[in-house]
Formats: sequence, structure tokens, C-alpha cells
Amino acid sequence: MIPRCLYPRSMSTSRVQRLTVPACPTCNNGWADDEAHFRNILLVAGEPNEAVRELWQTTAARGFAAPDGRRRLRDLIEQMKPVKVAGADRHMIYPGEDARVMRVVRKVIRGLRFHHGFRSPISDSLIRADVLKYVVPQEFLDAMPVHHRERKIVEYRLMPLDFEDMESVWLLTFFERRTFIGIVLKSEVSVA
Repeated sequence: MIPRCLYPRSMSTSRVQRLTVPACPTCNNGWADDEAHFRNILLVAGEPNEAVRELWQTTAARGFAAPDGRRRLRDLIEQMKPVKVAGADRHMIYPGEDARVMRVVRKVIRGLRFHHGFRSPISDSLIRADVLKYVVPQEFLDAMPVHHRERKIVEYRLMPLDFEDMESVWLLTFFERRTFIGIVLKSEVSVA
């Protein structure tokens, strides 16, 4: 459920369990392109850690050299937005604005729900997700146990809820720097 393409070769001998969920070949193979795009976006969004540097120099570089590499590079460049930083022209990527990135985030949350024993399966439409834009109060974080599948790759927190129509809230941090928040709804009702 956590895309395999996020793990650099140096972590191939890791003893941390990689989580998987049952899926038919059609469903499973339907994610490969979005997962590679998700990885590429996260590799360029923010300061790199060791895993990011290794992935950029190996897996991502090979991907850009592959037959569909120009398209992958174009997909990445299309997400870059011109901004001014300290008076200088720069380009930034906003992962929360990328539909393919958010599709993968929702998939990861659905898989983690299955792993943690929540009712299953659920529709993508029951998950509201975005890049975390605000500081989460420490007392809220303290109530959410920390889990990981290699801290340098992904660390997550979850809290079951019994609040109105919300089932659970999730915080997922990839590569120690980009955090997403997800709220799982109990039914198709809008949350104000």
C-alpha cells in the first residue's frame, strides 16, 4: 500500500515490514504510473533527506531516461509554479494541487485503514485529503500513536473518531518533510 518506488535500493534489506493489501492484478497495475509521479513530485518538493538523494540519483534518473521519461519529466515540470522568494524568481511544486498525488495519498490511507482493522473497503470519495498547512496542536499529536514503514520513507499517525460523520483522521509524512492530512468520513455527507 505504500508505493514500493519510494524505497531506495539501500533499504532493500530493511527488517521493517512492508504493508500490502489484497488486490487484483488490474487494480494493482493501475497505480504504477501515478505512484512514480507521486515519488517524483515528493523528490523535488522540499529539502532532501538521504533516501530522496538516493532515489533521485538512481530510480528517478533511470525513469527519466526510459522511453516514457520525457513524459514523466514534462508531468513534473507542469506542476512547477513561478513564485517570488525573497525577491527572486523561483519555481515551486504544490503536491496538494496535483490530482494524481492526492489519488495516491487516498490509496495509502485506504490501505492503512485495512491494515489497522477499520471497516473495509471504502470509496475514494469518503476520504478528504490535503497537504497539512497548519500546525497541529501538541495535545492532538500526543493522542495519535506514531507508526512507520521506515521513518526516512513514511511515518504516520492515526486517530479513530466518533465525531458526527468522521471515522478517523490520518497524518502521513513522507521523506521526513511532506505531511498530508486525511479525514475518513462514515458516509457520503459533506463536512463543513
